[in-house]
Amino acid sequence: MKKNGFAVLAALSVLILAAPVWAWQGRMAGFGDAEGLAPDESDFLAHPAAIVKGAGSSFYGHYRLTYDKATSWDYNLSLIPHSTSFDYSASGRTWKNEAQLGAAFAAGAGRMGIFLEYAAARGKYDGRENYRLGPFGADGISFDMKDDLDRFALRMIYGLPVGGSRLGWELQVAYRNEEKEQRLIDRDWSGSWTATYKNEPWAAEDSPYSSLYPYLIPFQSKYWEAQAKASVEGLLGPAAYALTLKAGLPFASDNRYSYDIDYVTAAETDYRADMDGKVRGFNVGGDFWLRVPFSAATTLPFVISTEFRTVKRDGSRAGAVTVNYDHEATSLLIKAGGGMDYTPAKATRLAAGLYYDYRSTRQSAYNDYSGGGEFLQDIYCQSALKVDPPSASNFDPPPVKKFSV
Repeated sequence: MKKNGFAVLAALSVLILAAPVWAWQGRMAGFGDAEGLAPDESDFLAHPAAIVKGAGSSFYGHYRLTYDKATSWDYNLSLIPHSTSFDYSASGRTWKNEAQLGAAFAAGAGRMGIFLEYAAARGKYDGRENYRLGPFGADGISFDMKDDLDRFALRMIYGLPVGGSRLGWELQVAYRNEEKEQRLIDRDWSGSWTATYKNEPWAAEDSPYSSLYPYLIPFQSKYWEAQAKASVEGLLGPAAYALTLKAGLPFASDNRYSYDIDYVTAAETDYRADMDGKVRGFNVGGDFWLRVPFSAATTLPFVISTEFRTVKRDGSRAGAVTVNYDHEATSLLIKAGGGMDYTPAKATRLAAGLYYDYRSTRQSAYNDYSGGGEFLQDIYCQSALKVDPPSASNFDPPPVKKFSV
């Protein structure tokens, strides 16, 4: 799959090098991805109907490299009845690469666009846990985590004028390969034993010191995802508007959750498992932009975007030892903003805006184990509220709270 994707990207690169190419998404990136603040040729990536405003054949290329550094990613867990506390501290970084190649051209009564996209993220984090029993005695535990993503997408956009309005549609098919993994190493101070917990699933049991679920819930998923958009642009009196509705769902999926608990002095093979399952879910959302003329040189833009997404992963393994796994993640994203777009003279433009992003996420995981006369069951829930700076990326930062203008 990766080889085919790179081959298509290379072929399209030759076409781009042979034709005029103009900077486009870089303008909005310079504004901090404030989409809708000022008119931009790349607006049709958000509202397919906007592709109608182009003329002739155009070729596009875009690349972005992002480095995210998490210098402090900490949390504390206290078990008051047992006078026990768990202080976790971690840090790390994520490299992100995003590339896009495409073209737009006349097709029938309207215009069509075809785009190929590739996105990759490589996240690596490590940290320590200070496990303290009462006022005296402490143990040091180290851990590391990774969070990787590869995504290939094909986007087909079409728009045409209808009366005084413009209509547009987009169909997107993407292949996603996602993996989250965690590994915790516990060593006895005397050096007599070492325990390694890979993707330890018992997050809600009476051994929270071996669980890293509050950081991330592990899985390895490969699946296809279909996304569709319907868009309209027009006028509401003197104001220009753009409205797009979108929905999508995964299909042809494969999900795996593997965990391994290993002691140097005595291997516990009963607590090793590879569970295979599927990925299900859906997402719905919409974008609305409104540009209200204030004077001949000044326009007031307003934007709002919403998205609700739920992803369910499962897995099981039958035999002498039976294990089952379920993981559900839901998120609600709302972006709203407004500002001023001022053109004092030809070829001169000033713009300023205030944008607010709200994200609410919730995750739950279920694990059970049955075999050898034992039955273990674990139910874990997690929720978080994040206020993020504007981002056009497909990647989420670590769950911290922050606000920016």
